[in-house]
This record gives sequence, C-alpha cells and structure tokens, in this order.
Amino acid sequence: MYTEYDPQHEAEAAMKRAAEAEGADRQRLIQLALAWHELARDLRDEQAPSHPAGRGPAAG
Repeated sequence: MYTEYDPQHEAEAAMKRAAEAEGADRQRLIQLALAWHELARDLRDEQAPSHPAGRGPAAG
C-alpha cells in the first residue's frame, strides 16, 4: 500500500501536540496518535517477511 504519509512520524507529531493540549483536545489527539501508530504497525507487518508455521528465522 502506497501512502504519502509516514504514519510513525504522524503518530509522534500527534503525541507532541497532545502533550501541549488540554481536556478534550488532548484526548482527541491521543486517540489520533494511537490510530496513526496502529497504521504504522500494520504497514510494518505487511512488509515483514513471513516465516513458515509462524516460526522466527532462528527457529530453523
């Protein structure tokens, strides 16, 4: 999946903004950061090579 955004960078930026915010804005920005973080994790999982039977590379 191609995206022009770097989800990890967006997550970090949202957390920095959340640290400076208060109340409902802070909660909203934390939720936004978590969503970006989850997207970044999903993209990493898609790009990671899969191993047979769920084994790691050292299990060989």
